[in-house]
Amino acid sequence: MPVPAIRIHRPLPRLAAGAAVLAFGLAGLTACGGGSSGSNSAASSTSESATSSSAATSGSSSASGSAEAEALTATEKDFSISLSEDKLKAGSYTITVVNNGSATHDLAVEENGTTKATSDTVAPGGKTTLTVDLDAGQYTFYCSIDGHRAMGMEKTVTVS
Repeated sequence: MPVPAIRIHRPLPRLAAGAAVLAFGLAGLTACGGGSSGSNSAASSTSESATSSSAATSGSSSASGSAEAEALTATEKDFSISLSEDKLKAGSYTITVVNNGSATHDLAVEENGTTKATSDTVAPGGKTTLTVDLDAGQYTFYCSIDGHRAMGMEKTVTVS
């Protein structure tokens, strides 16, 4: 009488293959993560709320990387924006956005009608940092929170 064939069930190769697919999927999600701030690869931002000392980072680092960024402070209060410097030269800037108002704000940098970078939102009393490369030209710094720009939260900046 012939011996019936025994089928060996091997769950480990299937389990290993499933784990590999899961690992690649998670790696892809992590690589695609980042800011929903609308900023491009030439900008990055971090934020710090008034009640927390930790910073959250979104976006990516500056494309230039080699040159040190100039420091600039943008103060937002009562639907206005003021800058620590009025005359800017082309280059990379790390902009500290300080919210001295009573509403949540952010800072967006627009060039020729296109938003080049946007910071994280800033709670009243908080601050955030935005790094952006500015070529010579005209820019509009504004708050992109609904209705704030229309209420006067914009400033035209000329970079030479």
